[in-house]
Amino acid sequence: MRIRHWLRRPRQLLVVFLAVACVSAGALGWLGWQLLTQDAALEVQRRQEALAAAADRAIATLQRSIAEQQTRAIGEPGPGAALASGVSAITIRGETLTVTPPGSLLFYPEASRARATMSEAFVAGERLEFSASDLAGAAREYSRIARSPDMNARAGALARLARVQRKQQDTDAALSTYDELARIESASVDGMPAPLLARVGRASVFESTGRAAQLRAEADILRRDLRDGRWRLVKAEYEFYAKQANEWLGTSTPSDADAMARSEAARWLWDNRGSLASIPRRAVVLPAGPALAAWQSTAAGVDGIVAGPSYLTGLCAKAVPAHLRCALTDVEGHTLTGGAPPTRMVAVRVASASGLPWTLHVFAPDGVAATPSPRRPLLIGTFAIVALVLVAGWYFILRAMSREMRLARFQSDFVAAVSHEFRSPLTSLSHIAEMLAQDRFPSDEMRRKSFAILVRDSDRLRRLVEGLLDFGRFEAGAAMLRLEPLDITALVETTVADFRERVASDGYTVDFTGPGGAAFTRGDREALTRALWNLLDNAVKYSPDCRMVWVEMTRGPDEVRITVRDQGLGIPLHEQREIFDRFVRGADSTARRIKGTGIGLAMVRDIVRAHGGEIQLWSEPGRGSRFTVVLHTAGGAA
Repeated sequence: MRIRHWLRRPRQLLVVFLAVACVSAGALGWLGWQLLTQDAALEVQRRQEALAAAADRAIATLQRSIAEQQTRAIGEPGPGAALASGVSAITIRGETLTVTPPGSLLFYPEASRARATMSEAFVAGERLEFSASDLAGAAREYSRIARSPDMNARAGALARLARVQRKQQDTDAALSTYDELARIESASVDGMPAPLLARVGRASVFESTGRAAQLRAEADILRRDLRDGRWRLVKAEYEFYAKQANEWLGTSTPSDADAMARSEAARWLWDNRGSLASIPRRAVVLPAGPALAAWQSTAAGVDGIVAGPSYLTGLCAKAVPAHLRCALTDVEGHTLTGGAPPTRMVAVRVASASGLPWTLHVFAPDGVAATPSPRRPLLIGTFAIVALVLVAGWYFILRAMSREMRLARFQSDFVAAVSHEFRSPLTSLSHIAEMLAQDRFPSDEMRRKSFAILVRDSDRLRRLVEGLLDFGRFEAGAAMLRLEPLDITALVETTVADFRERVASDGYTVDFTGPGGAAFTRGDREALTRALWNLLDNAVKYSPDCRMVWVEMTRGPDEVRITVRDQGLGIPLHEQREIFDRFVRGADSTARRIKGTGIGLAMVRDIVRAHGGEIQLWSEPGRGSRFTVVLHTAGGAA
């Protein structure tokens, strides 16, 4: 029962409106979400296709770059001509490994260097040195051999002579001997490069004699020579002397990772040279880091290139546009360069399909926002406009419905008020007429009073009917004003006097202050009288405590102002904006059950506007109200 009461008209219109609004908003939101989701999916697909195209271009670039380096490594005008930075050309012929450019590797395979055997020439000198402890005799023997035309014999003799001189505590002679040994570049001592042994020997002398500055300088040169690949060493020898140089320098500077990786790759090529015919290239992850080995195996041997991490990084960066990144992984999933690839939004080209020794991953870098879809702003803007139009439509529809519902409520109150206004005098007239018809009045005095009541209530009914008819004509736009030259001062005085006489019996007093002369305007006497009468009637009705009403008339150069003031209930500010609308009555007057229909002020506004004037209001709750009618005058005083 309560639900049916809530849904009765016109509230059911609001429920229907809200249901339609919710359904339309939900449909619009769902449609917008679906379109944006599809647009996002299309954008993801477009980005994935762009990554795939970039990956295909990168594959071609990588293949071309590697092939170009291989061609340069074995082509003319000579092997290794114009190789890229970080690339070394490797040539294997039998048991010989050749590197181009020379010195680009830190160490070499074990079997790539012939080991010299100890010469019989040193047997006598070593017997004197170790067995007989005859250092002087050993020195003479080694000095004799040092004059031999055989460079290897000379180098071996000088190294042993310097050792004997150190034992004799003759450090200056030992240093001089090491200097002479260092000048025999192509000689070796027991398979070790003579200049390397000379460099290490000098550093050892400086260490034993406490010459720290000379030791650091010699160790720094030694480390630089090792880094530049000056000598052909195997890995163990390189690591031993590099560690010794770091100890002398008091640092732990690591070896060049790129050169180390190339050296490891060259050793891998050497170790697998017998099984290289099946595949042309391979990416390997070695202890020193990732490296590339590419080769061409022929009957004569193996020609190839090795490259370290820096080349792989540069090659990867060259293969993709600047706004993308690439990563390379080997067949076992080890990352060669580029970091760990993401799991989403990445284009992958596996090694088996691309013919490259690695799997290629192309992706956008982290932290870089994806380019938004060019359609998204248009879609969002379109739905925003549609939503704005829809909300505006809802607002105006709801506003119109609210006004109509409010007007319907006002009309219902108006009908009730008019019915009450008619009922009171009609009841009085009916009662008196019945008593007159039955001659029930006991005296002539009572009869005369009854006749006075009949006249008063009849006049009240007449005014009420005329007011309703005039209001109806004004609302329909059918009211015709009979404009004529009119003395507005006289009209106001007459109206105030008539109204004063009518309310005198109720104890009300109307005070009038005028300009003292005639003021002419073109107007309808009856309409202006009704407007002023309505203002006076409202002032009396809404002043239950103060029974005094003030009317003041002032003149200006081309206007006249008629003010009706009271000290009654007053009108709140929020009601002043609509108090002149039809059927509107103040909340306080309704609560106090003050009689009224809500059309009086609406009629006053329409009449004043029809005369080209305006009506002004000042009011404050508890301090009364002041209504001012402003009319234009047509002349001065008479």
